Amino acid sequence: MRFFFLIFITAFFSCSTTFKDTYKTFDIVALKDILDNQDIIILDVRTTQETSQGYVPNATFIDYYDDKFDEKVNLIDRQKSIYVYCKIGGRSKEAAEKLNKMGFAGVYNLDGGFMKWKSSNLPYYIDTINFKNQKDNYHTPTYLDSVLLSHKNVLVYISTKWCTPCRKMDPIIDMFAEQYTGIVKVLKLDLDAHPFLTERYSIKSIPTCLLYKNNTEVWRKNGIIAYKELGSFFK
Repeated sequence: MRFFFLIFITAFFSCSTTFKDTYKTFDIVALKDILDNQDIIILDVRTTQETSQGYVPNATFIDYYDDKFDEKVNLIDRQKSIYVYCKIGGRSKEAAEKLNKMGFAGVYNLDGGFMKWKSSNLPYYIDTINFKNQKDNYHTPTYLDSVLLSHKNVLVYISTKWCTPCRKMDPIIDMFAEQYTGIVKVLKLDLDAHPFLTERYSIKSIPTCLLYKNNTEVWRKNGIIAYKELGSFFK
């Protein structure tokens, strides 16, 4: 009996240790070598006030203290490795542990945080993203229905201001809207300002594009989409 008890205890602690240690620690300075890698997500978990003072290029912003942290994190592409940083490393470590428990693979805690990145004279941006007034262009579900009914072709573009792929996709959507004026109605919707969209369209990741023809969804795709692919529907 004692033999089996010892096996149980050993297995329990071994499993616990393995689970806890599945995220890895990564020196934030070394991040400079993979900054433009399309297969990673750089996650800044600091507050909006902190990020307004500077942030790492290509970062996605989700405040660790945000009540909707888990909900927003679940919109991140799980196929990509996630590199998490905060001011020094405390919150990012907690966030990395949470991401691991949520089932994300390839999670890295960036040791040293933004303070080490900045003190190492590495490039950073300051206050170039405005997270305020997200509800200035709020549209009701009724308005959305009316747009779908009154236009033959409608491209619904769902994004957020804190999502890096969304910020990269925004200018493509703007260029498409300008080029195809009168042919397709482009409706840009911020997911944070329109939470009903998550359930309505079963949003799993962002950005998300949906194409409607005669009030019927004919195509949808997540992530960054090439301008050429969008235009291929209207040749």
